[in-house]
Amino acid sequence: MSNAEETTESVDMFNDLTKNQLDNDIQDSRDSVLLFQQQTINFARKINYNKGLADALYNLGKYYIAVENNYALATPCLLEGLTLYQESSDSTNVSRTYMQLGLTSYVLQYFEDAVKNFYLSLKYKEYPTSSYLMALSYLELNKPDESKRYFARAIKQFKKTNDDKSLNECYSYLGKLYTQTEQLDSAFYYLNLSIDNRKKAGNTSDLNRPYALIAGLYLKTNDVENAIKFAEASFKNIKSGTDLISSIESTKTLSQAYAKKGNYKRAHYYLELYNEFNNKYIKGSTKQKVAELQSKFDFEKQMNEEKLRQQKDKEISNQIIQKEKILRNSFLGGFILLMLLLFITYNRYKIKRDASHALQEKNNIISEEVKRSDNLLLNILPPQVADELKNKGHTEAKHFEEVTVMFTDFKDFTKISEKLSPSELVTEIDTCFKAFDKIISKYNIEKIKTIGDSYMCVGGLPEPNNTHAYSVVRAGIEMQEFMQEQYKHYKKNNKQVFEARIGIHTGPVVAGVVGLKKFQYDIWGDTVNTASRMESSSEVGKVNISESTFALLKNHPKLTFESRGKISAKGKGDIAMYFTALV
Repeated sequence: MSNAEETTESVDMFNDLTKNQLDNDIQDSRDSVLLFQQQTINFARKINYNKGLADALYNLGKYYIAVENNYALATPCLLEGLTLYQESSDSTNVSRTYMQLGLTSYVLQYFEDAVKNFYLSLKYKEYPTSSYLMALSYLELNKPDESKRYFARAIKQFKKTNDDKSLNECYSYLGKLYTQTEQLDSAFYYLNLSIDNRKKAGNTSDLNRPYALIAGLYLKTNDVENAIKFAEASFKNIKSGTDLISSIESTKTLSQAYAKKGNYKRAHYYLELYNEFNNKYIKGSTKQKVAELQSKFDFEKQMNEEKLRQQKDKEISNQIIQKEKILRNSFLGGFILLMLLLFITYNRYKIKRDASHALQEKNNIISEEVKRSDNLLLNILPPQVADELKNKGHTEAKHFEEVTVMFTDFKDFTKISEKLSPSELVTEIDTCFKAFDKIISKYNIEKIKTIGDSYMCVGGLPEPNNTHAYSVVRAGIEMQEFMQEQYKHYKKNNKQVFEARIGIHTGPVVAGVVGLKKFQYDIWGDTVNTASRMESSSEVGKVNISESTFALLKNHPKLTFESRGKISAKGKGDIAMYFTALV
């Protein structure tokens, strides 16, 4: 392998490492990710590796949005990365970057720009979320026909993927659309459909948005009592105004409804709350900075295209002069010169037309780029939590009565890691954790985080279910099977290999997002500490479970158990433990 190949592979490895850190939201990695990615960008520039530079710029933009919530710093990174992706005809990454910029435009309320960017994202690759967000943008622009068309497109796609959460969001905003167009029967139908679906699924925490919308609909029909009833239910469900959009909708409706009843004291109270929530929504300075960056990018693109056009015109003019000299005394000179001029005229027209189309496309893309940023949340948060955070700016911690928590770690990690190079160490950990990610995805288990060589996940949230204990235990058994296969393969080749310990415990937890700038979905409670003790008291190749997990699974026909008696655990005293395996 040449030195050039080694250096480009190093950039790719660094980009993959940063992407993995951002996807997994590794604790305490904020400063190191920022420094690491800036160094990667500098190195990629130095070796003229544009593919690696584009990926590094995208990662840095993603970091500024997901961790720092700083659209002004993220936008130039995304725009430069977009240019590089376009030059290399990388349609997937072009679409991904356009969606990111479109999401940013939507958050900053540049809805026309958002429409342009989502259009370009869908042009390169079909994403149902892009169709849904396109519909929302058209709704904000008061273009109901276009909005309805994209809602229908999104609903069809979400039904194919059984994405009920997104379907209900579509139904809620279809209700808002029909309210705006005075088709009130249809508005009631879709809002009630959204509410009923959420209640049947047990998603009562997601009712604040449809409640706020249907309250406005009741007010529109002069049903003041129902308007107050649903608006207050929405506001109560939000709890302290964490969902700014629903808070604005509900307090506005409450102020107007109480004014109609003649209760001006309550009307004034909710009007003040409405103004407070409205003022919190998107600060002007950030919007101005992003708009300036986009305008500067647009201007520079136009100047570069004009310079290129002038250069081509000059080349064409030189060709004409040369042709005239050669054909001046020729019998067919006049005819050939005429044909050449016709060709040049057409070519110039074609260049102008193509440049105009390209410029229009770039302008459409640039103005929508900001919107895409919200979608990054789905890489670090469960979809339900990401939606709540996207709508409110923060989320509420939730109590879950019964979940099953798993911890894993590697035996003698420090000792083995000293015998491996940094690159080999990262590759080995990445191989194991990628395998773990695939396994838990099969069983609907939520990954919480990785810390060093420790891997933490939980079953039974954010959507409660009755199979969490078996799902987590089965996943733990498959993880050990994977590690045992790795052990056989590596030992056969005399390579260093990790061996895993796994511990599992069932009980109540509190889950939520912590931090103001760096979002991290995490869980807390004694259940987490006990699960950690199960892992530290386990043995290599074994899955160690607690008494509470055993109680749920002891009669399961596919599992067998080995009682270990009561074993002393740090800070917990003596705890009953069991090894479990498949029958």
